[in-house]
Amino acid sequence: MASARKKKHQEHVNHERWLVSYADFITLLFAFFVVLYATSSNNEEKQKTFEDSVRQEMKLSVNVGRGAGVGGEGPENLSPELINPLDRFPKRGGPNEVRDFIERQIKRTMTKEEQEKYIAEVRQDVLGARITLAASAFFVSGSAKIKKSALEGLDKIAEVLKLSNRKIVIEGHTDDQPINSPEFPSNWELAGNRATSVVRYLIKYQNIDPKRLAALSYGDQKPLVPNDTEENKNRNRRIEILITADNSNDE
Repeated sequence: MASARKKKHQEHVNHERWLVSYADFITLLFAFFVVLYATSSNNEEKQKTFEDSVRQEMKLSVNVGRGAGVGGEGPENLSPELINPLDRFPKRGGPNEVRDFIERQIKRTMTKEEQEKYIAEVRQDVLGARITLAASAFFVSGSAKIKKSALEGLDKIAEVLKLSNRKIVIEGHTDDQPINSPEFPSNWELAGNRATSVVRYLIKYQNIDPKRLAALSYGDQKPLVPNDTEENKNRNRRIEILITADNSNDE
């Protein structure tokens, strides 16, 4: 009887129980690498959705922050487009890419009213991207002194120019109306002094490297449109800021 009870209570020892834990560990390890692979895969659609959500959130934050700004600028006065905060000046980009970047930055920096007041257009050519400023917004007729009321607009444009190290050429243009004064014997002098005034301001008050800047006068020799109406003459009286296509300084 005792021997029977002893045999009844004997238990079989399983020496392979470790295989269960090992199998669980392998399964978890496999799942871990599957997750890593899935998260590392480039899903363009999801990435675009994420970027759009970031832009929207940033736009709302900026609008709320500026709603009680000077002059009562609220969200209704701001451009609806906001540049991706991770966007940077296109170091390898050509004139088209630079123009697009400048347009986005201007929309981010200036209200619609400021854009309409100070900037005639942004365009590109073989030399680079150009910001065309309406001369009437920055200078009194026949003068090369920048209006105090235009300095805020010029400051905001300067912030855009600081985003790269490219060469900047400030071009002065006039209409074909002759001028002959002790200060400006011709339109060449008037256009040249206006361009130089802008250059001096960017150097002195915006700390832009003088090595990046140059001033040119074209007088009335490069009109955008024929000088046959007052509206066309107003278009031809302008300051053009050329951000050159040469990207050698971006390195």
